[in-house]
Amino acid sequence: MSSSTKKQLKTEAKLAKKAAKAEVKARSRSGEGSGASASSPGASPAVRYAEIVRGILYLVLGLSLVVALILGQRGAIFSLDDIIDSLFAQQAGKVILALIAIALLIYGLKHLRMVR
Repeated sequence: MSSSTKKQLKTEAKLAKKAAKAEVKARSRSGEGSGASASSPGASPAVRYAEIVRGILYLVLGLSLVVALILGQRGAIFSLDDIIDSLFAQQAGKVILALIAIALLIYGLKHLRMVR
């Protein structure tokens, strides 16, 4: 094998490596990689459940802030402590809190890439 052929093969290998890296980057940007969103078909039901519960929690807290801004009252904001206290007082509140805790645990594991 001549030196020019070796150089050409080496150059082609470098180009192929760059193309592979660019493809991996493009996949990670579009969400096709291992950090896929809950709406992707590859996400497990546990991850979808965790994403839904997380969304509901953010919705409740966000609506609380909107109501407080509209009413202009500081005490109108529901804090996390208020929500937990009111759930704890309900008959099925402990079950709901357990489901929320499990969902947040799954969500945390997903972001540590232990669950897909």
